[in-house]
Amino acid sequence: MALVAWAAVVAYASLYPFGPLRPPGPDALAIFFRPRVLLEFDLAINVLAYLPLGALAALLFGAASLPWKAAARATAACAAFSLGMEACQLVISHRVASLYDVGTNTVGAFMGAMLFAPPLRGWLSDPLARWRERLVAGGGWGDAGLMLLLLWLIAQLNPALPFFEAGNIGDEGGSAASFAVVTGSVATSVAAFGLFVSVVLRGPGGALRWTLLLLTVALWCKFATASLYLRPQVAAAWMSEGRIAGLALGLLAFLPLRRMRRPGRIYLAVVLLLSGALLAKIFGAYSALGEFLRLFSWPFGQLGNFATLTRWIHEAWPFLALTWLVALFIWRRHEPIQSPAPLSE
Repeated sequence: MALVAWAAVVAYASLYPFGPLRPPGPDALAIFFRPRVLLEFDLAINVLAYLPLGALAALLFGAASLPWKAAARATAACAAFSLGMEACQLVISHRVASLYDVGTNTVGAFMGAMLFAPPLRGWLSDPLARWRERLVAGGGWGDAGLMLLLLWLIAQLNPALPFFEAGNIGDEGGSAASFAVVTGSVATSVAAFGLFVSVVLRGPGGALRWTLLLLTVALWCKFATASLYLRPQVAAAWMSEGRIAGLALGLLAFLPLRRMRRPGRIYLAVVLLLSGALLAKIFGAYSALGEFLRLFSWPFGQLGNFATLTRWIHEAWPFLALTWLVALFIWRRHEPIQSPAPLSE
């Protein structure tokens, strides 16, 4: 499931805007083998995007028992996937296919697959696997929960998106009613996020620490990317007074809620996540793509890919998490998750 989800993210980034279609001409084929421009940023992104894809593919091909064979198969499969993406780019206007992209993608996939081969396996992969088994819910449920948390963190890299709201950054309106709506929406969503983290973990003991860690990482991502990539006049608009108050109130509400039993936390996470998402959708600030992109002062290419992908993840995440929680709640009625004794905070 994680492999399919990450492949879908890579495919979106590779094929956006998906049209208009065109027949590949001689120039496109010539550029495929000899591109006119090679940007270091694009090459680095190619490596980073395919690194987790190679790691996940290696797991699928049995990295636990045959690390070298699994690494070879994973690298070959990711190279074929990359070649397919570049072939599709040949018929999409405004996209440039390049054999160099296939090469850097393959390098990234190979690096990811090698995480499960000696000596990196003993230094990194095995300790991470033991950490995952000790802290995170077992089986596919835990893997899906971790994947959702990773997608949430990726969405935080877009500084033009508000914190735990829908749409894009904008003026709250300045009125007391607008302040109350934003505060309530963010507080509800933050409490729901903390409960979601507590459900992904095996026991609720470390939920507060991990929630605070994830929120801190997300806040620093917002601070850093806003200062680098947003226009100066809107660089601080993503964190307003209402959002700060909502963040504090949400954490205060989460403090006692994390002590509930797992079924209660799952149910309450569903209710709060749905409430926060509905409030955000009703009162969220939306704009056309062109206006949204004008918020950026972006020194690199592919701004549309980055902005639309992260906005799509940001908008879809509450409903993906809601689906995961509801499915887990129903499944637990037949086969409960075995959890160790809670850890101390």
